Amino acid sequence: MSKTGKVDRVGVVGDVHCEAETLGRVLDALDEMNVDAVLCVGDLVDGDGDADATLGMLEAREVECVAGNHERWFMEGEQRTLPYATQSLDAVSRAFIESLPLIRRYDTPAGKAMLCHGVGKDDEAWLLPDTRGYALQDIPTLRELMLDPLVTFMLGGHTHERMVRVFPGLTVVNAGTIRAKDEQTFTIVDFAKMRVSFYSAEDGKTGELVEEVELPMPGPVE
Repeated sequence: MSKTGKVDRVGVVGDVHCEAETLGRVLDALDEMNVDAVLCVGDLVDGDGDADATLGMLEAREVECVAGNHERWFMEGEQRTLPYATQSLDAVSRAFIESLPLIRRYDTPAGKAMLCHGVGKDDEAWLLPDTRGYALQDIPTLRELMLDPLVTFMLGGHTHERMVRVFPGLTVVNAGTIRAKDEQTFTIVDFAKMRVSFYSAEDGKTGELVEEVELPMPGPVE
C-alpha cells in the first residue's frame, strides 16, 4: 500500500455500493496483481449489501478511499428514500466515512495524479465518454483541473461507466463500478508502462481481462 503518495502501478476500484462479496473477490485478485496501492473512488454506501461489512473490509485492507456523493448524502441525511439507501451504520463505519477526504494526490513516473469521485471536488459531476459541448462547460471543475499544473491524471468514477479520455492538460480514467446492476469491472493503471487495464469483477470471471488501452499523456492546454 502507498504510504508516501508515490506510485507506479495502482489498482482502482470504482463505485462499490455495499457490494461486500464482490469487493472481497476484487481485493483478493488485486493482491496477486503486484500493485503499489489499491484506491477506491467512493460511493461505498447505498446498496443492497452489508454497508458495515463493506466499510470494515476497506479499512482493514487499507484501501485508500475518497468520499462520494452517497457518503455525503448519508452524513447529511439526504436521499434516504432512495431504493437500497443505507439507513444506519455502526460507530466504526461512521467514523471511517467521516474521515474520508474528497481527493487524494499521488506522484507517478508520468506526472501527478488525483483520486476523486466525480470531477475534482464536485462529487456529482457527470462526465461520460460522449459528454460534449455545453455539457462539458457545465463542469467547471474539469476546466480547473485542465489548467492545474499539479494534476496530469484524474482517477474517478460516479457514472459507473469505465473510460479513458484525454483533454488538454488532463487525462481522465473512470474505473467503472463493481455494482451488480452494471458492468462489473475494476482497473489497474500502470503509470510506468502507460497502460490502463480493465478487469471483470463478475462472479466466476473476477480478474479476467476485459480491455487494455494506452494511458495517453494529455495534450497542451489551449
